[in-house]
Amino acid sequence: MEESKKYHLRAKINDGFGWAFIVIALVAMAGLVVCLIMLGLGNEHMFLLGILAGGFAGGALLCGLLGYLLVRKGEALHRLERDALERADGEESFFIGEDTMVTFGEEGISIHNSERAIAVPYGELRFLSVCTRRKPREKGEWSVLIETPASYVVKKAKKGEPPVLIQAEGKERLYRALEKHSLVLLGEKEAQKAQNGAQKFTRMQKYDLPDRAKRKRALWFLLLGVLLTGGGVGLMFYMSAIGAPVIVVGGYIILRAIASYQRGKRVFAVYREGLYLAELSSRDSFFLKWEEVEEIVPAEAEKQKILRANCLYGAYDLPRPDGAYEYLKAHFPEKCGK
Repeated sequence: MEESKKYHLRAKINDGFGWAFIVIALVAMAGLVVCLIMLGLGNEHMFLLGILAGGFAGGALLCGLLGYLLVRKGEALHRLERDALERADGEESFFIGEDTMVTFGEEGISIHNSERAIAVPYGELRFLSVCTRRKPREKGEWSVLIETPASYVVKKAKKGEPPVLIQAEGKERLYRALEKHSLVLLGEKEAQKAQNGAQKFTRMQKYDLPDRAKRKRALWFLLLGVLLTGGGVGLMFYMSAIGAPVIVVGGYIILRAIASYQRGKRVFAVYREGLYLAELSSRDSFFLKWEEVEEIVPAEAEKQKILRANCLYGAYDLPRPDGAYEYLKAHFPEKCGK
């Protein structure tokens, strides 16, 4: 417990200093903007403002970088704190939630927290190795899913209810515990982690799926930026001190609107190594390697045509653009069934 307290304190200190540097960086950015506006207005202290602008820019960059590094270090310390708490409970104990752990025993696992403990025999469990990938590359987050009958963890579970998947972080101690108890680990093997994490995959086909609402908003902002820029150009002939900042603001809005328009789409892509769905939010994007996919079937959900990728641990619903299923059948017939 003392070890976890040490990591907890160090993580808090890193977080505190990290966010303090980030706030300072934001204040420096605000100071930079003020200096640039005053320079644009033709202030008489041009030399001093130039020095201040350079100082604010350098300070924002340095403090932002320090803040980012300290926050990342804090995250690593929080992981060490959780690992220390696990080992304090037992060498074969692992978190599966905020305050719930699973502990491996001689005959089965114990799922426990401060209120209760549930024993599940090994004969009724399956263990699945999964690597969650947000981008089409080898690198990802490894975890072990423990497939448990619903009757053990769901109150008043109905007969025939599907099993529950419990997720634990993939770590060496967990793999050693599985090996010690002669438990079979299905799915991607730990050996895959030794591969080059930065390795990118080869795209074969891509389908763009525009989000009309987001792109419409982007076009409205683009129009606003164009109007501001045009108005700023007109003001330059009469009041250049005001026209210049207006042009800068308008140009910034135009650039942001163009970037937002480009990002206003989902992307479904077929890779030689698997399937990729890029959602509007990168946190919702995912890549499935062919080793994970057992079968792809055309289906419907909410009156929309989809592709359902059935995996060992569950199913993923993917969009079905025109010609996508036919392309998959032509290039990966073994995954598309009969």
